[in-house]
Amino acid sequence: MSSRRPSVQAGGDAIALSRPERMKKRADFLAAAKGRRQHRRGFLLQVRARGEDEGVGPAPRFGFTVTKKTGNSVIRNRIRRRLREIVRLHAIDGARAGMDYVLVGRIEALTTGFEDLRGEFLSALQKIHSAERKSDR
Repeated sequence: MSSRRPSVQAGGDAIALSRPERMKKRADFLAAAKGRRQHRRGFLLQVRARGEDEGVGPAPRFGFTVTKKTGNSVIRNRIRRRLREIVRLHAIDGARAGMDYVLVGRIEALTTGFEDLRGEFLSALQKIHSAERKSDR
């Protein structure tokens, strides 16, 4: 078993991640809502690149939200827990340094199988970053 910690590449420098950082401030969520979006069956992924002047480290940050329209607090918390677990297990597979990610949960996140939800998350990350590369050209 390797003692290496997972890392995310930031312009050639590896950043050690023990677990993804969390977004907590409303302003960060509102800023991410103005960024790129990827719609999936179980969630909506919103992504934006942070500016260097924001005073936050280079590690990617994740935020989770589920609206009250989705259901009562028990349902919303179950959706949020499933999404957090997906991110905990697979964020280092596709997340990039200096980015903010927000997952807006949908009711389908409860009925979708965990492996399907994982696949949706990874494909959303891949597609959003491939669209980013195309727009940079």
